[in-house]
Amino acid sequence: MSNNFCDSHTQESTSLKTPQVDFSSLGNLRILVVDDNIDCLYLVKVIFEDYQAQVKTVTSVDEAIEAIEESKPDVLISDICMQGKDGYSLIRSIRRKEAKIGGFLPALAFTGYAHPQARAKAFEAGFQELIFKPFDPDKLVAEVAKLTRLRYSSINKQTFLLNSVSVMETYKEVSINTKKMAKCQCIN
Repeated sequence: MSNNFCDSHTQESTSLKTPQVDFSSLGNLRILVVDDNIDCLYLVKVIFEDYQAQVKTVTSVDEAIEAIEESKPDVLISDICMQGKDGYSLIRSIRRKEAKIGGFLPALAFTGYAHPQARAKAFEAGFQELIFKPFDPDKLVAEVAKLTRLRYSSINKQTFLLNSVSVMETYKEVSINTKKMAKCQCIN
């Protein structure tokens, strides 16, 4: 029996090792999952609830936008190909919003349609990661843990990192690769 879930038309052609990530960071994580496949939604929900994450599932882009506006999640997992509006339109809509209402929401896409430009198209639209269906549950969890670690990793309580960008709340400075770029006004 396969450990892959959400079977679809194609499979990822390369064999990727699951990243080694500490999953303890998933406790109480708020995850929004968007897919028009009810079975896939249920499986993703069960996978992350095993790690004590709080999972909300919706079946459309419009429901996802509403859910984000009501209670901003910590991470978004979205299918690309859905009836009506697709995952690309969802992430583009999110990225146009201000940070306070979801603009910088870490986002992972998954799709059953593997094509050469899929990853580039997902990144260009605004997703940070793409996983092909059927997916390995451990890889999905590891990728979400990595996304949330990027968002919430910190040097100390006043400095937060996002990739190579650090924001120092105490001094109100922004640095890229440790090079001081600007002073800023932090809005709470």
